[in-house]
Amino acid sequence: MKNRPPVNDRPAVSDRLVGANRLFERDVLLQDEPRREPRVRASIIGDKKLTARDVPVARKESKAESRNENRLLGRRLIAKDTPPPEKRSRVVFDDPILPRTDSNLRRERGYTKVSPQGGNNKTSQSNKKSAVEEVRSSVSRKIIYRGVGLGLLLVTFAVAAYFVADPLAHLLERPLKSVAVEGQFQYLPKDRAMELIEKEIDGDFLQLNLTRLKNVLQQDPWVDNVYLSRRWPDTLVVKIAEQTPIARWDANGFLNQRGEIIRVQETNKLLGLPWLQGNEINAREIMQQYQDLSTLLRSRGLEIVALKCDNKKSWRLTLKNDKEIAIGREEVMEKLRRFVTVYDKFLSSVWTDVKAIDVRYSNGVSVQWIPDSEMAKKYLKPDVSAQQNHPKK
Repeated sequence: MKNRPPVNDRPAVSDRLVGANRLFERDVLLQDEPRREPRVRASIIGDKKLTARDVPVARKESKAESRNENRLLGRRLIAKDTPPPEKRSRVVFDDPILPRTDSNLRRERGYTKVSPQGGNNKTSQSNKKSAVEEVRSSVSRKIIYRGVGLGLLLVTFAVAAYFVADPLAHLLERPLKSVAVEGQFQYLPKDRAMELIEKEIDGDFLQLNLTRLKNVLQQDPWVDNVYLSRRWPDTLVVKIAEQTPIARWDANGFLNQRGEIIRVQETNKLLGLPWLQGNEINAREIMQQYQDLSTLLRSRGLEIVALKCDNKKSWRLTLKNDKEIAIGREEVMEKLRRFVTVYDKFLSSVWTDVKAIDVRYSNGVSVQWIPDSEMAKKYLKPDVSAQQNHPKK
């Protein structure tokens, strides 16, 4: 057996590996290079500082001892021609936790803390604080300057208003000299409108209450809307829009373009309009029905003068020359289209002899002739026509 060296003669590196429990050690092979002085290298990764020092070998090591050390470290020597131990140097890392790489040793000496921007954290934070303070100070200065400027502007306006108020008030205090009334005045007399306006004019040109004047004028049933304006220097302009009657309603009213019932005292100017009768709840429906029926009959030269809808929703209309048509409660437009077909084929040529028509049948119409007319003599017997008139189907 080979003699082992005594314990005290073992290399100091092995004792150090056993004491540190997990120290990493790397053998750096130096081939035919001159011996260098030991130096310290620094590397920073995060907040850790790694140092490596070149530790010269204290004494010569035999090949057997180097094999034992390599077996403890679990490493193999790569180089076959290993230089003698006198020319070797070993690098020992003080930090046993982080792995050592060559890039960690490439840091320049003297850097203690490096920020992501490449500078000191404390310096960058102080620079940021100073920049923020400069921005705040500049903004505050701008606000102060603007406030001072606004204050000076308000003071200037106040002084100007003080010296200009009296001449301006004297200029604006002007009496109202004329009133211009505009409108069609088809149903509302213009004298009536002037009378209402004169009652409300009691102030100067600028002190006139236009809202009150407008409300007074709109209370008249013939007035639909009023537009008021001042025309410099002393004229009041009044534009009056009258109601638009579409048809008469019952005895003392009419329906406007919106289907609203307007009550008036005098209806002499409305005698040329059709007369609609019925329940006030159904006023808009009656007006709509009138417009539909009138459109259908107007193409044949027939004009509706009256349309009535009773409480049972039964419709009856009166045409010009007092010719009545009984329609009934259901299918109003279909029944009237049937009458139009009969009128085009048979009744248009003898329309002057027709007194009344009933379209309440499901497959035809009945015609009532005027007594002693040619059609009555042709289709009715003399004794029957003298007593009663039966319609001819």
